[in-house]
Amino acid sequence: MQDVEVQLGKGAKAPRLPAPLPLDDSGFLDFSVSGTAVSGEFRCSDCGYGAVVHRALPPCPMCGGTVWESRPPRSVG
Repeated sequence: MQDVEVQLGKGAKAPRLPAPLPLDDSGFLDFSVSGTAVSGEFRCSDCGYGAVVHRALPPCPMCGGTVWESRPPRSVG
């Protein structure tokens, strides 16, 4: 494996990384696979794409991944 340096030109923005996911009391995330009936917020475990789903989880539209991490409900305020 080789390290490669990437330099951004003027006006270019660095890519945003997904926000870290909080762990539950056991220290583990909950995962679901495509086809599972769910309701809530999820992130693709491969690319970090976020989705709100109220039916069966689809494959990730960005990368085709089939494993999703559940997100806890957002607190308002």
